[in-house]
Amino acid sequence: MELCNVLKYDRSLYPSKAVFFYKTAESNFVPLEAEINRIRGQKAGFTEAFTPQFKSKNLAPQDLAHCNPLILEECYVPPNVEHIYCRFSLRVQANSLKPAGCSEPTVFALLEEFAATFKACGGYKELATRYCKNVLLGTWLWRNQNTGNSQIEIKTSSGNCYQIANTRQLAWDSSWPADAQQVLEELSHEVHQALTDPAVFWHAKITAKIETAFCQEIYPSQSFGEKAAQGEASKQFAKVKCVDGRYAVSFNSVKIGAALQLIDDWWDVDGSKRLRIHEYGADKEIGVARRAPESKQSFYSLFVNAELYLAELKQQLAEGEYSISPNIYYLFAVLIKGGMFQKKAEAKSKSKAEPTTAKTTTSKATPVKA
Repeated sequence: MELCNVLKYDRSLYPSKAVFFYKTAESNFVPLEAEINRIRGQKAGFTEAFTPQFKSKNLAPQDLAHCNPLILEECYVPPNVEHIYCRFSLRVQANSLKPAGCSEPTVFALLEEFAATFKACGGYKELATRYCKNVLLGTWLWRNQNTGNSQIEIKTSSGNCYQIANTRQLAWDSSWPADAQQVLEELSHEVHQALTDPAVFWHAKITAKIETAFCQEIYPSQSFGEKAAQGEASKQFAKVKCVDGRYAVSFNSVKIGAALQLIDDWWDVDGSKRLRIHEYGADKEIGVARRAPESKQSFYSLFVNAELYLAELKQQLAEGEYSISPNIYYLFAVLIKGGMFQKKAEAKSKSKAEPTTAKTTTSKATPVKA
């Protein structure tokens, strides 16, 4: 299969922002707010005292002892509050069953058949289970997973309510207790239906109840903007404005989606970590691409083999024995993520334009009488 000049997929997972709040005797929703702190930072960086060639700068003894004034936004649990809550919603649609746009009808038909066969082989069940694992483990809490015991509650549009009593008792590769395993299977079944049936409109509200220590620090998303103006905080958090005018700190939806998509352990047989789904297997921790083009394991290198993978799935379907290749799981995880997967149209050779000769008209000047 060749990549088209136009080929795109709508994403299938739609997470919302995740909002931090706490509860009091008077209210079930009090937004967790950020505070601005002015601190005297230390001059401790390498460039403060050394050149790029590792030579000492000509400094006075007092230069490195001076403070570096900083204005930062920080977020802490209010006194006498024992639990912080974080809530987001998730909508799932069956958008990976066919392209949202494709310039080649034959490629469109091939990809639609590829998805239908993958569905018939039960491939979407594995992907749904992996997404649900990240929901139930609280992976989307990021650094806040380490604040204390966390309870996860999921209320779905199907009218069901699922609960994990403590995420610290679970791990990705470990054997889950019977009650947690049942929650995983039932929730995965709902997500699987939403991923494979366009008639299903499914969503869920996910809430984490985080046990905290006294005045413990909370880590929302940081907002990236232009350089801070004079007197403004250089580090600012993502926030959501509440109906009462207050601003609750939050995770942006992209960060929630990134956590749900931490499922790629197919990038290597001995892969030591799960990566966020990415066309080139970006590993942000060490700044490398695990699926670089030369590895032949990038999305595009595998995607052009869709016909071969389709034949492989058809054979498994005929034999009734399913052993889906990790490469196929990875391909559909990328399609669920969505995006533009076309190649650019080749530039057409421009025909040399014939030189144009402009006619020059000369008008005779009329003498002016004095």
